[in-house]
Amino acid sequence: MGAVVGGMPYSQHFLDRGNVLGKPLEKGDVQGAISQASQDKYLIAPGNDAAKKRMVDLLSANPQDLTRAYFELPEKPALPRLREIPIPTQVLVGDADIPDVHGHAGAIEAGIPRARRVVVKDVGHMMYLEKPAEFSRLVTGFIEQNEDGR
Repeated sequence: MGAVVGGMPYSQHFLDRGNVLGKPLEKGDVQGAISQASQDKYLIAPGNDAAKKRMVDLLSANPQDLTRAYFELPEKPALPRLREIPIPTQVLVGDADIPDVHGHAGAIEAGIPRARRVVVKDVGHMMYLEKPAEFSRLVTGFIEQNEDGR
């Protein structure tokens, strides 16, 4: 869901957006980061105000999720190895997600022999908050259709 793949470049727009979202955290301003995230048009699609409020509530209740130090692993580009994935794969992307995610989803679909991309209408990057019932239906349906993994 909203996947990106290591080894595929990002646009300057994507990188600039990430810098804007992360800027408040550089100063330890968690509430500023939450406010910045709530204004991002790609995380929650316009008009999904209840999902936006839920996202803000979750981030506010769990500020450690924004301040935890992560140890970055050396990048191991997956893009050239996608063809090695032998199992059915569903790639979900919201139609209002950032264009880079759409490009990466297309590359994942093209690279994995048994992949299928589904674009969910009227959602951004956090479709599970915006349309939880549809998200569950898509995931559950995919699992049930592919229970044997063949």
